[in-house]
Amino acid sequence: MDLDEPYRFPEVDPLDALADVERTAAQWLQAQTYAGPPLNLCGLDAVLMAGMGGSGITGDLVAALAADQLDLPVVVHKGYGLPHWAGPRTLVAAISYSGRTEETLSVVAEAATRRCQVLAISSGGDLDQIAAERGFHRVTVPGGGAPRHNLGKLAVPALVALRLDAGLDEATAVQRQLATAWGRDVPTAANPAKQLAATIASGGRVMAYGGTGLPAVAASRLKCQLNENAKLLVSLAVVPELCHNEIVGWQGSSLTGEAGIVWLRDPAGEHSQVTRRITATGKLVADRVAWTAQLTALGRTPLARIASLLLMADLVSVYTAIVLDRDPTPITSIDILKRELAQQHP
Repeated sequence: MDLDEPYRFPEVDPLDALADVERTAAQWLQAQTYAGPPLNLCGLDAVLMAGMGGSGITGDLVAALAADQLDLPVVVHKGYGLPHWAGPRTLVAAISYSGRTEETLSVVAEAATRRCQVLAISSGGDLDQIAAERGFHRVTVPGGGAPRHNLGKLAVPALVALRLDAGLDEATAVQRQLATAWGRDVPTAANPAKQLAATIASGGRVMAYGGTGLPAVAASRLKCQLNENAKLLVSLAVVPELCHNEIVGWQGSSLTGEAGIVWLRDPAGEHSQVTRRITATGKLVADRVAWTAQLTALGRTPLARIASLLLMADLVSVYTAIVLDRDPTPITSIDILKRELAQQHP
């Protein structure tokens, strides 16, 4: 598919996943209308963010922002049950767009047993019902569409609840600017998202690299969106940790012509030593990859900067799916896995 023929996109993207991404700013703005009030965090020892997949990215986003803004530790939990330390002084934020996520429901069941405080955010399903019955803090969001294309519906209520929404107006303004500058009608020659999508689609492996904090969340988002939208395997690593292990893997590997690196960067929030390590790492692997690219955060506030990176990742992933002639909406492998697990259920 030629990315400069947007009139043909429906041939590959019949449900118009690209439009969902292009409407990100509007979604984040609307989410403010059904977000609940900020929660009273006094007396808490920790916040645990529970969620999987397209819903789970909310926890990553909250934890990254909270690291520099909250006095409480925020722990991301992607799995079943609860860690041993969780108890009555723990706020468990359970995020499931469908309200039916098996792992997240197990977290809520355990949280109820341990008398944790619970915030449930979903579009309905069992999670919403349990929250209503037990009197948990509850935000019910509009349903429809894939969870991964509805991040704003889940993230904004969580950010408001935890008082991490400073900069939300700037975030949506940056999102609008990006959707215009990198939208479907902007030719590839002037569209960085289309250019990167074409490069990724040229073949080989993709490595999503970012520094700790906000860029690490964006790198994870790029990986997951390329997984689900473009049906590609993508590797993920974070600086400075990758400088203590993955960099040695490159010593014995040459993927020239077979792989490329996408760096997710946030210069305004990047530790000076991380900047130095990224530069040094880039030099070390330059002759071992086919290409390197960079997505750089826009905006002043931390929320605006991460919002910009997340939207960049979303746009790149859907364009990559389109240029590869792969419908970005179906997630057939996950559907098959769920059916298999259902058959195995005792």
